[in-house]
Formats: sequence, structure tokens, C-alpha cells
Amino acid sequence: MNRRTFLFVLPALLLLLCGCGAKEEEQTEKKPEISISDMRAVCELATMECYYHNTAKLDSEKKVLFWNTSKKLWIEYSGIVKLGIDVSRVDMKVDGNVVTIAMPEAEVLSCDVDETSLTKDSFYSETKGLGSGKVGAEEQSQAFEAAQKEMRAVVEQDEALLLQAGDRAKILLENYVKQIADAAGVTYEVRWEAVAESD
Repeated sequence: MNRRTFLFVLPALLLLLCGCGAKEEEQTEKKPEISISDMRAVCELATMECYYHNTAKLDSEKKVLFWNTSKKLWIEYSGIVKLGIDVSRVDMKVDGNVVTIAMPEAEVLSCDVDETSLTKDSFYSETKGLGSGKVGAEEQSQAFEAAQKEMRAVVEQDEALLLQAGDRAKILLENYVKQIADAAGVTYEVRWEAVAESD
């Protein structure tokens, strides 16, 4: 009886092992493919951070009753500008061994204040005249906002820096395509396509 059970179990076991081997073979045969989500992640990695020395200023004068009053504010700080590609507008198509990547030009993605650069020595304020009052939080915010807009405008005019950010994204995308091609044992030709400016 034990021998019959063994003769029945042995072929079932062999079949199971053959099935596992076939499944494993299927998994190793699956070649890596180029993915748009991976490409967008690569573009995010290509984002450049630039630090700028900036100043937020306020200089206001007004008459209160019979007195001339003035408020002055000067804040020195570092601004962080991020340059890169709008990943939502990156697209690609694979036609045989040709990979066409549609990518917009690099742009300013964000413009922020480096909070660590703000110290007690960063701030200078002065008020003159009776009834001038202190420089308030709202006035400080307005001064920061104006300084950030000015800094952003300066960077947006820096064509060389924007070109550098775009080239950086292209190099990383080409390296990504090459790595996938090497892993899949194929050769891809990369072509670039411009994306129309968004409204």
C-alpha cells in the first residue's frame, strides 16, 4: 500500500516541479520595457536646485496728520529656485527600435525661501515719525512676495541655465533608455520631439 501511494505521489511531484521550472523560465524570459512612469521619475531626478542671495525691501512714506512718517525694511536671505521639466507633459512612443520622447523645455518649477538662511542679523527695520507704527507681518509678507517674483523673473530670463536643466534631463533619459536596451539585449535609437508651450 505504501508503494502504491509512493508511485502515485512521485509523478504528481515531478509534474509540480516541471510546472515551477516552466513558470520560472517564463519570468526570466520577460524583457524589461521602457515605461513612461519611469521616464517621468527620471525627469524629476534631473531637477536642478539653484541658490540665490536675495533681499526683500520695503520703503514707504506717508503723512499722518502734520508729520511725515516712513517705514523701512531690509531682509537678506537665500532663495531656492528649482529648474526642470514639467513631468506631466513628458510623453513617449516606441516604434520598433525607435524611441521618440516628447519633452517640453525646462522651466522654473518653484521659487522658495531657504528658511535656514533667516537669522536675527537678516532683518533690519526702521521707522520715523510719530504714528508711523512698526513694520507688520503683512508688510513683511508683501516684501518677500515681491522679492520672490523678482528673483523668479531673473531666473526665467537666464536661457543658459534653463538650457542646462533641459540638457541634464535629456542625458538622464538617454541613459535610462540605454540601460533598458542593454538589459533587453536590443539597440534603441532615441529621437526628440518638442512639446508645444502650455497656455
